[in-house]
Amino acid sequence: MKLVILMIVIMLGFLQACTEEESASTLNVYYMNDLHGALKASDTSMGMAAIGHYLQDEKANNPDNTLILGGGDMLQGTLLSNADYGKTTTRIMDYAGFDATVVGNHEFDWGLEKVTRYYDGTHDYEASHAFLASNIFYEGTSTIPEGIDPYAVFERAGITIGVVGAIGYKQESSIMAAHAKDYVFEDPVPHVRTHARTLREDYDADMVLFVSHDGMDTIRDTNARLATLQDESRIDGIFYGHSHRTNATMLNDTPALISGASGSHLGRMTFDLEDGQVTDVRMDNLRRHDDAGFYHEARDIADLIQERRASMSHYYEQSLLSDASYQQGALTQWMSELMREASGADFGVQNSGGTRDSFYAGERISPARLYDVFPFDNTIVTSDVSGAQARHILESNAHHATSKPLDDIDPSGTYTVATNAYVFYSPYNSLTEGENIQKSTQTLFDLAHKKFEYLHESKDTFTVRENPSIDVLDAFSD
Repeated sequence: MKLVILMIVIMLGFLQACTEEESASTLNVYYMNDLHGALKASDTSMGMAAIGHYLQDEKANNPDNTLILGGGDMLQGTLLSNADYGKTTTRIMDYAGFDATVVGNHEFDWGLEKVTRYYDGTHDYEASHAFLASNIFYEGTSTIPEGIDPYAVFERAGITIGVVGAIGYKQESSIMAAHAKDYVFEDPVPHVRTHARTLREDYDADMVLFVSHDGMDTIRDTNARLATLQDESRIDGIFYGHSHRTNATMLNDTPALISGASGSHLGRMTFDLEDGQVTDVRMDNLRRHDDAGFYHEARDIADLIQERRASMSHYYEQSLLSDASYQQGALTQWMSELMREASGADFGVQNSGGTRDSFYAGERISPARLYDVFPFDNTIVTSDVSGAQARHILESNAHHATSKPLDDIDPSGTYTVATNAYVFYSPYNSLTEGENIQKSTQTLFDLAHKKFEYLHESKDTFTVRENPSIDVLDAFSD
């Protein structure tokens, strides 16, 4: 009898241990923000073939414990991605196993409908991951644009997970005014609070995550308020982007993660769960040397990237040797001078945010590398303004080219300012109030490429140390 009782006790202990083991699980949430179309590996980017290999392995080996999220600004930034308005990058995100991504300010660069068509069923390619933003509405309505959802629901690690998306509520200033005028970006916190409660009450969500493309000017306030939410509205994890920083921190016991830019890092937020409840959270930002999985490439992603590159090989075949190291500021100044020279204007103005990369001395510069520096499809615009207005604009923009010293500008005179469309439409400038406004069909990259061709014909060196030497632009129109 004692032996039987002992066996029963042992069996009960074994069954209890099994039950406890089965109730414990781990959820890994992988995260990327601000990819900016950086599909190919470089000194600063792991490349999507390597990142995709790592993520595919995680999904294959741990399909029930892996969730993959994107933090916006994923598409705009390189020739490979921009040439088909982000279609290739969207496909690669699907190949890599992304479950959802959010709307960033650069998703508006081509007009939002160029991106939402991959999510609303109007394009030949339909994304299999969700596109989220809970706080973007058509002007004067409570309607979220077609193709965008406020949240998505996933079953992982034995629990139900709700993911609420948003864009920073002051991101209008980072979007060309003409592309943002039909939309309103509201404070995300009231919407997140409402959707978090809906997810828990209507979908029985055990966990709610918040993903936002929100910059440092507003994210501190947004995250601080979200971290105080309690009960049914509480947020279990925050993912953000836009500032290109790398950080992992706790806000009132709420984990918050941002993971660099352009494929420099892959973020990971790990939740240990017991009976559906979080018992521990760990965060890290993985780089190439952190895991052997990054030293291999996903064949399907690598093949797609190579196919896209081959289709535009003419942008890669020619190259010039950079005669010096040129940081973004120097290239911004160079573009200011190009615009002034090419339009016949008195002054040229280029915003530093419109210049996205640098060159190092001895680097081979191809047209595709020039595109990395000037990736935005901003056309050139000129406007005639008073001397007083011109001086204010020049003093407000660090990088500008002038035909004369600022002190020699006649406040009552009339001067022509050349700039890109983003700066032209910015409410911080008065260029839209000028006269004789001329709009070119040519972009910043068109100007840089024209200069490249001139240098290629005359020498084998890329330099900004000489007169721009390009003809006045044609194709200007009222």
